[in-house]
Amino acid sequence: MIQGALTAAAMLFSLTAAQAQDDRPLVRAIAADFNSIDPADTRSEQDQDLVLNLYDKLVEVKFEERPDGALNGDAFEVIPNLAESWDVDGPVVTFHLRDDVTFYPTGNPMTADDVIYSFTRLVSLPTNGKNQASVAGLFTPDQFEKIDDYTVRITHMDGPEGNPAEVAVRLTSMKFLQFGIIDSVEAKSHATEDDPWSRDWLQKNVASTGPYYISKHTPNQEIELTAVPDRAWGPQSNFNKILLRVTGDADIVSLVRGGVVDYAGEGLTGRQYTALEDAGYPVLFGETPDILRLSMAVDKEPFTNQTVRQAMLYALPIQQIIDVALGGRGAASPCVYNPLDITCNNSFARYDYDLDKAASLLEEAGVEDLTFDLWYSNALPYNDDVAILIKSSLAQIGVTANLKGTPEVQIKSAVRDRIYRENETMGGMYFEGGAFWLADPVTQTNCCLTSWSDRGGSWNWSRFDDPQIDEWHYAYRHSADTEARLDAYHKIQDRLADAAANQVPLAVMGRTVATSKRIEGVTFSQEPYARYTYLKLRD
Repeated sequence: MIQGALTAAAMLFSLTAAQAQDDRPLVRAIAADFNSIDPADTRSEQDQDLVLNLYDKLVEVKFEERPDGALNGDAFEVIPNLAESWDVDGPVVTFHLRDDVTFYPTGNPMTADDVIYSFTRLVSLPTNGKNQASVAGLFTPDQFEKIDDYTVRITHMDGPEGNPAEVAVRLTSMKFLQFGIIDSVEAKSHATEDDPWSRDWLQKNVASTGPYYISKHTPNQEIELTAVPDRAWGPQSNFNKILLRVTGDADIVSLVRGGVVDYAGEGLTGRQYTALEDAGYPVLFGETPDILRLSMAVDKEPFTNQTVRQAMLYALPIQQIIDVALGGRGAASPCVYNPLDITCNNSFARYDYDLDKAASLLEEAGVEDLTFDLWYSNALPYNDDVAILIKSSLAQIGVTANLKGTPEVQIKSAVRDRIYRENETMGGMYFEGGAFWLADPVTQTNCCLTSWSDRGGSWNWSRFDDPQIDEWHYAYRHSADTEARLDAYHKIQDRLADAAANQVPLAVMGRTVATSKRIEGVTFSQEPYARYTYLKLRD
C-alpha cells in the first residue's frame, strides 16, 4: 500500500455530504502521485497524464464521438489550439498564434517568445522530451524563428547536424504533451546559475495556459485540479474541480459502485473490470497502442548471453497473461511497433510459447540454476498477476525469477537512473506497459531501441546497443524514399527479434476505463491518458 493513501472508508466519508449535488467534483482513482510535471521531463504515466491536462499545445487531437458516448482520437489529423492556423512549405511550418491567450495565474500574455522558449528548452535538456522533439524533426534552437509577436516559423530537420527534412516532419506529433507551452516570464524568474532552465521549480509547479491548475496537493493522497477561469480557447471544462485520489490498495470496484469514484483507468485487474461491467457500470474499451513490453539487462549476467535471452521469450505465457491478468481484453503482440504501423513485419511471432524449446536453449547455452530479478511497478494490480504468471512459467524450466514489485515513483526513478548510468541497482528483467504514440517506427526506435546518446536512446533500459540499427534509423527516419525506409525498419525489427533483449512485445492491452453512471465523454487517443475537458455529466 502507498503510504498515506486514503482508505476507502475515509473517501466515502469525505464525499457523503456532496453525493446529491450536481456540481460535486469529478473524482478519479489514480495509482500513484506525480514525480515531475515538467513537460520536458515527465517520468511516469501519471506525470504525463497530469501534464496533458495542465498545459496547452499549439495543436490538438481531433476527436469523433462513438455511439457509447466515448470519443476516439484521429491518429494523424490535428486541429488548431494555441495556434489558430499554420502554413506548410516543404519542411517549414509557420504558426499563427492566437492573440488572446494568457497564462494563469500570472496573467502574462502568450507570445512567440513563450513558444520559442518552450521549444528551445525542449531540445536543450537531456530528457524524454528531447526524444519526442527529435521525432518531430526538432533538434537545435536555431530551427525556431520569431517573425513577430504572434508568428513563429519552424524548420524541420533530418538530424541535429543535418539538412532540412524533405517534408514537414510529423506535424501530428506536436499535439503531444511534451510540446506544452510554458510561461517563459514566470519560468525564468525561478532560474538560477546552477539551474538555468528552472527544472527544479517546474517539476512541482505549473506555468501554463492549460484548462486546469493544481489548487491543492496532499502528497501521496490527493491532487485537486480547478478549472482556469475565463478561458476562451481550447476545449472548455465541464467540471470546475477534478479530484485525483491515490487509492493505494483500496477496493476500487466498491468505490465506483458506491459513487465515490467516477473514473478508474488503472488500478484494476481484468476480473475487476468484468465485475463492474456485470453490475451495469460503463466499462469502455479503446484499441489504443498500449503495449506490455519486457526488456533484459544485456550488460549483466545472465542476460549477456543471447541464447539465454531467446530461451526466456519461448517461456513467456503471453496468452495466459491476456486471459488471466487482462481479463481477456487484449491480444498477443508479434510486432515491436504499433499494430497499425505499416512497417510492422511480425518479427516476434517466431517466439511461440514452447517450454521444451526454452529448456533446450538453456541447455545449449550451458546454463543451470538460473536466477534473476524481475522488476515492475506494483501500482497496477494486474502487474502483480503478470509477474506471478511469468515466475510460475519460468519455474517449470528450472528458472527462478525474484519478484521486485516496486512503487511507481521509485521504480521510474530507478529506471531513469539506470538509463543515465547514475545507478547500477537494477538488472535482470523489467516489464512495463506503454504507448508509442505514432503509427510509425520513429518514436519507439529513437526512444528505446537506439544506443543511448544525445541523439536517442533516452529510455533504453536494457542497454542493448547495435550500431547497425542506429545507422539505419538515423539514415531513414525522415526519408521520403518510402521503399528504402520500409526495408530499413524491417531489417531493424529482424535484428531486434534475433537479439531478444529490448522492448520485447508481449500484449497489446488497449485501454479500458470504468466510470460511474453519472458521467460520459471518455476519450481514447494514441496516448493512454484521460482528458478531463471532455468528461461531462450524462444527460
